Amino acid sequence: MKISMYGVLMLLLVGIAGCGAQKGTTQIKYEKNGDPQTITAPQDGTYALYTASDLTPKVRQKLSKGDRIGFEKTSDGRVRAVAGTYNMILANGTQEAYWKLDKKD
Repeated sequence: MKISMYGVLMLLLVGIAGCGAQKGTTQIKYEKNGDPQTITAPQDGTYALYTASDLTPKVRQKLSKGDRIGFEKTSDGRVRAVAGTYNMILANGTQEAYWKLDKKD
């Protein structure tokens, strides 16, 4: 019984850490079953893309204030992360993804 409670506790802690364990300030978030959205970058800087359990970013993109950043649906129903001219299709099982302002210029 102690082992299974310990395992459940560890899973909860990892799940809670999620986006808080990643460096930077969240600018926009995608949640599975939610509507993907884009915004304009609030300032010049380096923006990093994370999914819920990532400790290192999938990519870093340098953007200027006003560049488009966020998530959008593709014509075939998948979700694409976008930042300026960069785009990447998220894996089908992605539950959450975040663009964070990693470094201000």
